[in-house]
Amino acid sequence: MTHPMLSFRYTQGKSPDVLLLLHGFLGCKEDWETLEKAIGPDQSYLTTDLPGHAETAGIALAPESYRMEKCAKLVIDTINHVGLSSCHLLGYSMGGRLALFLALHYPDRFRSLMIESATAGIRNETERTERRARDAKLAQTIRDRNLADFLEFWYSQPLFATLDPQSQSYKLMYERRLGSDREGLALSLEQMGTGAQPDLWDHLNELKIPALFMAGARDWKFQRLAAEMANLCPGGEVAILAEAGHNVHFEKPEEFGQTVSAFIRSGAKK
Repeated sequence: MTHPMLSFRYTQGKSPDVLLLLHGFLGCKEDWETLEKAIGPDQSYLTTDLPGHAETAGIALAPESYRMEKCAKLVIDTINHVGLSSCHLLGYSMGGRLALFLALHYPDRFRSLMIESATAGIRNETERTERRARDAKLAQTIRDRNLADFLEFWYSQPLFATLDPQSQSYKLMYERRLGSDREGLALSLEQMGTGAQPDLWDHLNELKIPALFMAGARDWKFQRLAAEMANLCPGGEVAILAEAGHNVHFEKPEEFGQTVSAFIRSGAKK
């Protein structure tokens, strides 16, 4: 389904609790299907294609819509369109950074926050400027090369070394990525990459809802970031999932689903 801005899918289960799922860079709403099966049909789900991605790439958006604050407003518009007053919120990587922004700026719309393999931004201005330059260069690479070449480069990064390219789930994911819109991806990277996003570290102590920061045991960088962020949040918790790398929900959907379900049940804000 679409509304004027974002493509979305709303699946209503037995539970009135809705879990909003935000994908990472290159992703789409279908990336969460395995996790949804692991959690089960009782849970209700809302998934979206973020600006520049999948079906939303076919919707004409103003360039500023790709910026985090504008993208967050589009997500809120989608929640309103569906008719939800509040929901639980889970984001992966880029979607995790967006989820954190949403929880800080629209605290009354979310009952709990779950962040997978993400960061609150880059604290050092010089490093942030350097990252913006790298993201801009990478965005131009997306524009200049065919998508298959870019995907080969992207998934050859050490961050994704724990993925199994021979698995059927990986091949399906890869096929979905091949249909991506190059200009949309480039704009997303330029406008919502880690270098472009606001630095949220100094605002973590303002988080008003229960928050769970998750990472894979084989992803040392994001393990550290998860612990640092949780330590700065009033209700922050950490979950490290064994034998997983950066994309935990893809590699270990059953264990990830159990962790998410347990957190939602354990006292998420009503």
